[in-house]
Amino acid sequence: MKKNFLLGLGALALLALMWLTLPTLRADAQSSGQGTITGTITNATKDAKPSSTANLDVVLVTVPQGATSMLTTTVKSDANGKFVFSNLDTISTTRYFVTTNYGEVDYFSDLLVFESPLSTTLVANFPIYESTEDASVVKVAQTHIVIGVQAPWLEIQQIIALENTSDRVYIGKPLAGPHRATLTLPVLPKAIDVQFDDPNIGQTVLIGDTVLTYTLPIGPGRDQIVYQYAVPFTPPAYDFNLNLPFSTDKFGLYVLEVPDAKVESQQLKPAPNPMGNAPGAPQFISMAGENLPAGTTVQAKLSNLPATSSSAGTAPTTAATDNTQTIGLVVLGFALVAAVALLAIPLVRRRQAAQMVAAELKNERLELLQDIADLDDEFEAGKLSEEDYKAERARLKAQLLELEQ
Repeated sequence: MKKNFLLGLGALALLALMWLTLPTLRADAQSSGQGTITGTITNATKDAKPSSTANLDVVLVTVPQGATSMLTTTVKSDANGKFVFSNLDTISTTRYFVTTNYGEVDYFSDLLVFESPLSTTLVANFPIYESTEDASVVKVAQTHIVIGVQAPWLEIQQIIALENTSDRVYIGKPLAGPHRATLTLPVLPKAIDVQFDDPNIGQTVLIGDTVLTYTLPIGPGRDQIVYQYAVPFTPPAYDFNLNLPFSTDKFGLYVLEVPDAKVESQQLKPAPNPMGNAPGAPQFISMAGENLPAGTTVQAKLSNLPATSSSAGTAPTTAATDNTQTIGLVVLGFALVAAVALLAIPLVRRRQAAQMVAAELKNERLELLQDIADLDDEFEAGKLSEEDYKAERARLKAQLLELEQ
């Protein structure tokens, strides 16, 4: 079922930016000031107080075609959670959405457009939920790691499929500042250039050396978190070590197949290709495990990796941040098989942050990635002190982050 809310700081502006880039509709038979948007806010938590939806600030956001800023109008919901906005333009190129905040969580309606020349009324109903700090309501059902070989880099994409089994929004424990910690996400050592498929997430995650702190509330039902990054390696081998901060029912390790490559692990067993035998689909060396407890370090040995980039049609041809098409096929492929059916999530969450990177920045990013790889090699060869190494690596990583601003 589609979720009618996006959770997180800055989501309002990001949503408007994305919708401004959508294809515009025909603007014929325009009328001015005759449109109405009505709706009802309901509390979907079963033991919520009936009065919880009353007297909420309900904001209508108006995004005209070509606008550089949003227009907002605020009303109060009535005793039954109902609200109405009137005297609206029914121009088909103007987009609207409704938002409210309840229990420190922002909720949003679907995108609203007066599509028909005769349409003057739109409906924007959406639920809110009570909040909880009880971490036990959230479980990680599946963890999938997709690896592409792009020597001297491994391109990593991680897919965390999770579920909030309650009828409350999990908001986590407060951190210093405005954030709350809701989930710790693992990354491989020396990870750089971390990006999320959903820009709402990328703007709020706190990035550490070996873990990411997810700070967005987690709503009831199923969801997934998809992120990607690069790690350096020295061909022809790589020791895979990923510490899981959470328990996971299923774990999958998928290496985009290259000639003669091998993957060995005492914890994981060979598994079927998640893409099956679909014509033209990427092929993988697939390993899987089940019921891994929190604190497990998943280990695997990748060997016979090429020293140069593969020219195979399914292999990546640029840096990890430009691997969206291949990884997109992987995610779609996962959604088609029963073993990972949990990943069939509404497309509202399927935003590729890498596609937002301007083309002229790609070469600069690649140069920085190579500088970091060279720096790692110099440190491992004993040519740099640990203090100088950390300082220079932090400087280069800061430059990478600036490219994402």
